[in-house]
Amino acid sequence: MPATIIVDAFWGDSGKGKVTAHLSRLTDAGLAVRAGVGTNAGASFTLDDDTVAKHRQVPTAWVNPRTTLAVGPGVLVHPDILAEEVDRYAIADRIVVDPRCGLITEQDLAEDAADEFLREVVGTSGSGVGPARARYVNRKAQRVADLTTVPARVADVAELANTRSAAGETVLVEGAQGTQLSLSLSFEYPCTTVKNCTSAAAMDDVGLNWRQVSNVVLVVKALPSRVGEGPLPHEMSHAEAVRRGIAEYGVNTGRPRRKASRIDDELLRYATLVNGPTQVALTFADHLDPRVKGVRHRDGLTDEVRAVIAQVERITEAPVTMVDTGPYLSDLVDLPTD
Repeated sequence: MPATIIVDAFWGDSGKGKVTAHLSRLTDAGLAVRAGVGTNAGASFTLDDDTVAKHRQVPTAWVNPRTTLAVGPGVLVHPDILAEEVDRYAIADRIVVDPRCGLITEQDLAEDAADEFLREVVGTSGSGVGPARARYVNRKAQRVADLTTVPARVADVAELANTRSAAGETVLVEGAQGTQLSLSLSFEYPCTTVKNCTSAAAMDDVGLNWRQVSNVVLVVKALPSRVGEGPLPHEMSHAEAVRRGIAEYGVNTGRPRRKASRIDDELLRYATLVNGPTQVALTFADHLDPRVKGVRHRDGLTDEVRAVIAQVERITEAPVTMVDTGPYLSDLVDLPTD
């Protein structure tokens, strides 16, 4: 089975990592590759033993011990964060990092923290990716190839991904952030990230050729959220989110996530246009309707959730194949496509 791209329709924090982890088990993926900017975006989910898994650098598909893991050449690497996550999940023997990955340095972190425009106007996460990306584009950056020690095998990830996909292995590409944060496709500039966050961008981050891609999973958050500055249509107050018990906080920064009261049809239509999904994962359905929290079979989905599924399928013209219903990795309903 050729590659599957997992990408976010809105502003991130939608559960892409959980979807990727689930798919790694469902498909018994041979390879999972992290795409995206770098360590500015986090992913989290809870295992059945109540262990909370949080990631900023490595693919969430580590949950399948048979899946090889990789970080694509377009992704910025913070060596300390990489080392900590590799050690935490004991994956040193099965993770590959591309030598062309740019490095995030202490200088980048300091520049990010000192930049008032990035802090106050853009609402940066402070992870150093903006300065690091600028240095990389200006051809002045250090790369993984320049490190004396790396807590992972160093190899050409583009060759690895294309070769394995061509050989028939399932390859997952885990995107980061969200379509509406794309640098050159968002209408919300400068309140964007430092590159695009679409399916094509994820392919580029990995070096995956288009012939190897068979599926694009568009992750649609039932109540979209946003961290930092910029518009959020249908935004509810933080007090309302707290009252409803659905307040969220960033994995990386701990900042409150601004939440919307519903999906914006026009933004979903645009995300569909630029990503070309073949299927959709509807996430955080329990925030939409708390009655489905922890549901793991389609019979437990309520009319309210089913109405949103119908809405999303009408706009995207793609089937909703999974519904996320809670914080646990197993809190997912797989839906048939026939």
